[in-house]
Amino acid sequence: MTGAHAEDPRRPHLHLHLEPEERKRRELGLALRDFGSRDRFFEAHRTDRADRSRIRPGDLRRFLRDVHGEQRRQGADHVELRLSPRRFLLDGMTWQEFTDTAQDVLGPLRDPVVSAVLLVNRDSTDGFIGEVTDRVGSLPPVFVGLDIAGDELTHPDVRPFVPLARAAAGAGLGCTVHAGEFGPAEHIWRALDQLGARRIGHGLSCATSPALLRRMARDAVLTEISLTSNLALGAVAAPDAHPLPALLAAGVPVAFNADVPLHTGRTLDQELALAATVLHTTPAEIHTLQSRASAYRFHRPAPR
Repeated sequence: MTGAHAEDPRRPHLHLHLEPEERKRRELGLALRDFGSRDRFFEAHRTDRADRSRIRPGDLRRFLRDVHGEQRRQGADHVELRLSPRRFLLDGMTWQEFTDTAQDVLGPLRDPVVSAVLLVNRDSTDGFIGEVTDRVGSLPPVFVGLDIAGDELTHPDVRPFVPLARAAAGAGLGCTVHAGEFGPAEHIWRALDQLGARRIGHGLSCATSPALLRRMARDAVLTEISLTSNLALGAVAAPDAHPLPALLAAGVPVAFNADVPLHTGRTLDQELALAATVLHTTPAEIHTLQSRASAYRFHRPAPR
């Protein structure tokens, strides 16, 4: 569920990944991985890699607290953090340990509030999708949204996720989908029409379809823009080639995000500064755009 509230923050950060592997590698003194392209990025995030570092519940607790400190220093008022349960379950955590850890650590935090968005990857098995579908209604209150993410070119069909999206909506969770970063505008249409997405992660290819731009503007579908990661992974060739101006010209709401900051080395401040450069505008205008995005944060109603 989204909507404006009197207490809306003025500097939301709505698309941020935990990056547990990179955090663990940093703690172990290992070099951070150089993704460099779309193919290398998705290869590095395969869950069957033999060199994957195991993440324990204590690691997860520490990483969540680290994110809070990082975002406080960057001046974020409200953060929505993507958490992938599959990653932690494969490392031996139970579902209960995963959800309890997220609630116990994030629930009490303020300045900023950090909410969790449950990330389910496009390459998930039917069995795992079914398990999450069964459990999504009992997620603790710190979870406010569902994100369908991953390699949209290899796994373009989102129909297996329709029951999960419906269950999430029934539990009051908002839905965002990584779509249109590398794939065509059709992938964004599917996210909207089949999954009921109210926000789109990246969504670059919507600029190729005037009809889709009109739909997103009419329905106030927020596009979560991550300029640096789009450049780093080759989704766009150069800052002046980014479709951001076309989205804004069409009236599509946007939010600026660091996405994978350990990979890119960028902060929210730097993303906002880059946005000003891309749009040839002032920091004040970018602040206004980011402030408006606060109305689109996921807000899960309290149970009656």
